[in-house]
Amino acid sequence: MSSIEANASKSASDERLESRSPINVIQLNKLLKLSNPNLKKSQSQSILNDANDDLEIDEPIDHSISALLTQQTLSTAPTQTDASSSKRIHRVVLTGGPCAGKTTSINKIKIFFENIGWKVFCVPETATILLSSGIYFYELDKHTIDFQENLLKSLLQIEDSINQAAKHYYKEKDQNVIIIYDRGAMDPVAYLDEEDWEILKQRNPTWNEVDLRDNRYDQIIHLITAAKGAEQFYTLDNNISRTEGLDLARQLDAKIAKAWIGHPYKYVIDNCTDFEIKIARVLQAVCDRIGLQFKGFDVGNRKRKFLVKAVPEVTEFPPFQDFNVVHNYLVSNSPKVQARIRKRGQSNVWSYTYTVRFIRNDQVVETYRQIDKREYAMLYKTIDGNHFTIYKLRRCFEWKHRYYQLDMYEEPCNPSCRGLIILTTRCMDEDLLLPDFLEIEKEITQDPNYSMFNLSKRKK
Repeated sequence: MSSIEANASKSASDERLESRSPINVIQLNKLLKLSNPNLKKSQSQSILNDANDDLEIDEPIDHSISALLTQQTLSTAPTQTDASSSKRIHRVVLTGGPCAGKTTSINKIKIFFENIGWKVFCVPETATILLSSGIYFYELDKHTIDFQENLLKSLLQIEDSINQAAKHYYKEKDQNVIIIYDRGAMDPVAYLDEEDWEILKQRNPTWNEVDLRDNRYDQIIHLITAAKGAEQFYTLDNNISRTEGLDLARQLDAKIAKAWIGHPYKYVIDNCTDFEIKIARVLQAVCDRIGLQFKGFDVGNRKRKFLVKAVPEVTEFPPFQDFNVVHNYLVSNSPKVQARIRKRGQSNVWSYTYTVRFIRNDQVVETYRQIDKREYAMLYKTIDGNHFTIYKLRRCFEWKHRYYQLDMYEEPCNPSCRGLIILTTRCMDEDLLLPDFLEIEKEITQDPNYSMFNLSKRKK
């Protein structure tokens, strides 16, 4: 669910798009159909550079948060820190019309803040949970108001439960916490007539705009639907509960925007840029609001890859976090389609993703979706014996306000990967700065020999 003009720029060549919404077993067959090269293009697909055969997109990188947070207090946000502490809870809502890039943005924010040591909570969209049960608005008729009331009650209960857990990490574990809400309390209100909303407030005396909109969240980010300015990317394919056409999507976008007017920290992300930059703007908005100052989000930044001769001693690195990463390519029904699964984790706690890369209209398109452990196990049965499993130790760190990740390939592996060390960063060409404690052998950004797909191939 994303946006914007289909160009194969270098910066877009490395963007892997994430879809956080979990899929159930019934949906798995639909997921597997992504291997079909005739798949309709959606906004959750990134346009990649044909010259770069690497499916991997780099998660933003890790560092010591204490050195990056600015001491500030926000009197309007009661969960923020006081002046004596740099720890905080940040509550951000991502909202907007259908097919706006919301799910992809949530995943980007999630990975970024996990990498810098924050505890991340992602609150799922309550409406999708309920509508996926088989409920249709047009069948509810006069009972629509009752459904919206129960929807809002469910949303508030889910949020309250997660908010309570967040306070535990903040107060007892002394940890920074970010809560990312896939829509918030005012979204159901946007689907109501003003008269119906007044009726619900009378039924529920504690409901009011100030508490539900202003006091409940620290930041609102409204992503404009692709139906406004990126119509060619508007699709209904990425959400089984979505039925809106272009005109309705525009209307809903306007209603949602209106419902959130008045929040003191509302940001609007439109479709004036390509999708990769749109997502970067969302992440930048969150960092700016929190007070994190980093480079690497500038328009024009792109992924750069470098071959490293050796890994220095741990003491040479700034604060970092290590992740174990395992990739497996899957059997595909077309030589023009690549599919893979990945698990990534720390201390034996894993996240799982499913990625597909294919070519349409001479452009390389990539999609990916977060899956659960059961779905990963099912897909694992279809791994391609023509490719080695790839094992990496990924070291994420920050140096001079720039993000880096160091992938160290591990045994067992393809002989061509033995001892391989690759450094990745994102920057504008004129802003490239490489860590002085690493010995760089050469740049390999456009070298197909170092794409993960080619590195995993078995020799015949």
